[in-house]
Amino acid sequence: MQGDGSLKINEEPVTWDRLSPRLEEVFKERAQRIAFIRGEAPVEFATVARVVDVMRQLDLSVGLLTPKLEQSR
Repeated sequence: MQGDGSLKINEEPVTWDRLSPRLEEVFKERAQRIAFIRGEAPVEFATVARVVDVMRQLDLSVGLLTPKLEQSR
């Protein structure tokens, strides 16, 4: 998620109406159905919650990445 409210999946821009279908495409063949959310500051909690809701509807496990977590990887 970007600070301006836009979304990306694997660095590719995606619109809200294409979020669910695109996630389905990405995870169709994957054995592990884990999606990570990374947001630029500031991102409103309501936006994060909306994305999590879409992911949960697709039966994806959801993780949140923070800059500190990414540095430790």
